[in-house]
Amino acid sequence: MLRWFTLEELKELHGEDGLLGVEPIELLQHIKKGKPVYPLSLLDEVCLHGTDIADVTSQSSPQKLLLQAAKLGKQEQEYLLHQFLELCYPSITMNAVLFGQFITSKGLDEEKVKSYFRAFDAKKQGFLSAKDFLLGMAAMQPCTPHGGIPAEMRCRYIFRYYDVNNDGLMEFTEFKALVADIRRLKNQPITDDIVESEALDSAKVFGTEPRAILALMDFLNAVGQLKFRGTSSLFRLSQPSVTAADLEMSGHDNGPGSSADSGEDSLQRQRHSIKRKKTSHFHKTLQFNLGSIDGDLDYKMQRIRCNSTNSNEDESDRDAAALFKSPEIRGIDERSKYELATHTVKVKRSGMLADVRTLWDLQGTPAVSSSVGGVLDGDKTRMQRVSSVDSFNQRSHPNEMLTGLRYFERALKSTTGTHTKDAFSWGNVDMHSLAKCMLALCREAKRILAEEPRLIRIMAPSYILGDLHGNFRDLVCFEKALWRMGPLLTPCSFLFLGDYVDRGEYGVEVVAYLLSQKLLAPEKFFLIRGNHELRSVQKMFHFEAECLKKFGKTIGHQIWEAVNSCFDVMPLAAVVDNKIFCTHGGIPNPKTGCTTLRDINKIPVPLTDPETQSPLAWQLMWSDPVKSDLLTIEQEEELIDNGGYIFNTRRGTAHMFSCDALERFLKDHNLSHVVRAHEVQQAGFQVQQKGQLLTVFSSSHYCGGSNEAACILADRHKLRTIRLDTT
Repeated sequence: MLRWFTLEELKELHGEDGLLGVEPIELLQHIKKGKPVYPLSLLDEVCLHGTDIADVTSQSSPQKLLLQAAKLGKQEQEYLLHQFLELCYPSITMNAVLFGQFITSKGLDEEKVKSYFRAFDAKKQGFLSAKDFLLGMAAMQPCTPHGGIPAEMRCRYIFRYYDVNNDGLMEFTEFKALVADIRRLKNQPITDDIVESEALDSAKVFGTEPRAILALMDFLNAVGQLKFRGTSSLFRLSQPSVTAADLEMSGHDNGPGSSADSGEDSLQRQRHSIKRKKTSHFHKTLQFNLGSIDGDLDYKMQRIRCNSTNSNEDESDRDAAALFKSPEIRGIDERSKYELATHTVKVKRSGMLADVRTLWDLQGTPAVSSSVGGVLDGDKTRMQRVSSVDSFNQRSHPNEMLTGLRYFERALKSTTGTHTKDAFSWGNVDMHSLAKCMLALCREAKRILAEEPRLIRIMAPSYILGDLHGNFRDLVCFEKALWRMGPLLTPCSFLFLGDYVDRGEYGVEVVAYLLSQKLLAPEKFFLIRGNHELRSVQKMFHFEAECLKKFGKTIGHQIWEAVNSCFDVMPLAAVVDNKIFCTHGGIPNPKTGCTTLRDINKIPVPLTDPETQSPLAWQLMWSDPVKSDLLTIEQEEELIDNGGYIFNTRRGTAHMFSCDALERFLKDHNLSHVVRAHEVQQAGFQVQQKGQLLTVFSSSHYCGGSNEAACILADRHKLRTIRLDTT
């Protein structure tokens, strides 16, 4: 039965997903505008143009950067577009029903189809173009890094996914769903009370009232500045959309074994495979043309003698790009360009910062010529969102704490010359206010630490420090010697190997300092957990008692728990330049399940009881190298029988490892050295086991002794030992 439809009826039908594509609506709209009607036989071919990602640089469009990050090259794009068109035929757009068929075939929940479609449909058109489809799939790839511009692009998809009413604002109920999914992916409890509590707590980082509506830019700011963590696991496929096997089966593989099949032959076969059938009205050939093009990925529809090219780029895609800066995508690239930093700083002769200003504040002075004024004005909005603004903001929690610690460090005298405050004391400071700042620090730092992998990877140059044990005096000495202007302005990273508390009297101050610097420079300041970052150990020694003494019983216990909640989520090992393995105690016995270094990343988070939750973590925190001169004959035989590992009789737990075990560990994981802490050394360091093991200790005069403090500098393929004069 033949039925005629009005334009309004077609639009209504389209809204109900009753139309396969939008072509009938566009044709009627064309007619209503009074333009000539062309016979369908004059419809030209439709070409889909992909993009070549081989020439992508940091200055390329966000769309190209996303495709490159997702590893969707020309062949992968061709494969996905082929799937797109096979589903959409004879249309060249995809409606929600067809999208649901495709997305559920990838193993995603059918109940979430509307949310995924909403995320893909950025322009709220009710259908997806080939470009919409391809970029959405790129955002969902498991390999797409959650850093840099790709992360900013992914966060837009994530926001739309949870924005159920699609109004560009995330309501609190929608935000709770996001928080619940993050917890679910981390295998954490998701009861209503827990999710409600965490959502209320998390909402504070957006600078809005709890339960307030969250705008997209506030969401991007908080994620980009690492204030809100956990989004990297959201909006992901469990497996890549295109595998080598897929390409080979579809004839896209031109590698070994298919040399006779040229790219031209493969392309021609692809064209024939999706050739549109003849109808009583017309026949039309659909072609792929995925060669190199200038500009963004686009699709072009040549229809009714009028070219309709959708090449508009959302300028806001660039706006928040600077918020997302991750080592994953900032590799050295000769084609990359430098950009102007946000702030200018003034440094005293002592190395301390004296004045910090933004560049636009200097407009109208000799420092900034009039020719760049317009550039700064246009860039001001973007700059106000980058992380360095918070880093130099003296009212931020970490900077307020560092200001307080400067006061704590100094001795003060009155105008008459009498002492009003001794050095390394809080004097008349309101400890309740200090506690509030400390709790806020812990809350913010916990988010960052929990998001880091259990095995972090760092590039040289990097300073590596060992046990501090509450020795704030030595920590200040290290600061003045190595990063006097602060980590952000020092061209290297800093790795601390644990044991921050106990033994010394300033555990609270050491932790406050380290967490503050971690918040200010999260990609340069790295903290690993040691065996004293355990509640049971702190009860045996005195960090718990220190908290109670300084803040009182009730608040002191809150501080102690907040600090330990940060310890529970700290990474457990690091690798510098893919060659130097760093941990607090020692190398793990393969019998604990560590066959590859990636196994370390499987350690659960949080880790409140490492001894029972993860034998691997326990050994990383507690193990020691054997001392050959102290071995008995029985122990030597046991080492041979157990592959170089024996029970650690000195600690009463974990194990000791031999030089043979160390060499095997280095060879198996393609490493050159191990740097660890855990043992006091008279010189502050010790070179052991054929020069392949270094122990570093960074707290001088430990427990009233005469030992020195030291650190290790990994730089230019050298491990340099540096002793610190703390007199």
